[in-house]
Amino acid sequence: MGKRYHCDYCDKTFPDSANNRKKHLQGAFHTRMKRIHYDAFRDAETVFKVESVKKPCRRFQQTGECDYGTTCKFSHLSPAELAELAARAEAEKHAAKQCASAPLPKSVTVTEWANKHFKAQEKLPEPFAYKDMIATQFSFFNNLSISMRAPTLDDLLACRPNHWG
Repeated sequence: MGKRYHCDYCDKTFPDSANNRKKHLQGAFHTRMKRIHYDAFRDAETVFKVESVKKPCRRFQQTGECDYGTTCKFSHLSPAELAELAARAEAEKHAAKQCASAPLPKSVTVTEWANKHFKAQEKLPEPFAYKDMIATQFSFFNNLSISMRAPTLDDLLACRPNHWG
C-alpha cells in the first residue's frame, strides 16, 4: 500500500500525490474546516468587529439552530451576548495596555543570570524521586541505539534541571 496523506483539519486520509493534495487543499470542505479551526483562536475584539456588522440570523432566532453553523453569513449572537463580547474585548485591550505600560526589568548580564541560576540549582536536593521513573520494560533489548535506551539513575543524577523564565 502506498503512502497516504492525512489532513488534520478535515480528519481525512487519501493517497498522497501532488495532484490529490492540491485538489484537497483547494476544496471547499478543507477551506471551511481550516477557517473553523483558526476562528477558534481569534481574539474577542476581532470577533466583535465581525459579528457586530452582521445582521441577525432569522433561522437561528426562530429554531435555535442553523445549518451553516459558524460559517453562516448572519450573526447568531443575541444583543446581550454582543454586549458581553464588547466588554470582553475592552477588558482584553485594557489588559494589553497595562502590560505595555509596565516598567521593564533592569538589564541583567548573561553572567549574572547564569551565576544566579547555578547557585539556585546547587541548593536543590538530589533527585531520588527519579528512581521510580526509570523504564525497566525495555531493559531486555540490548541492540537499541543510545538515544533509545532508558536513562540510568547516574544519567538522571548528572542532569541539571533547567529553569526557564
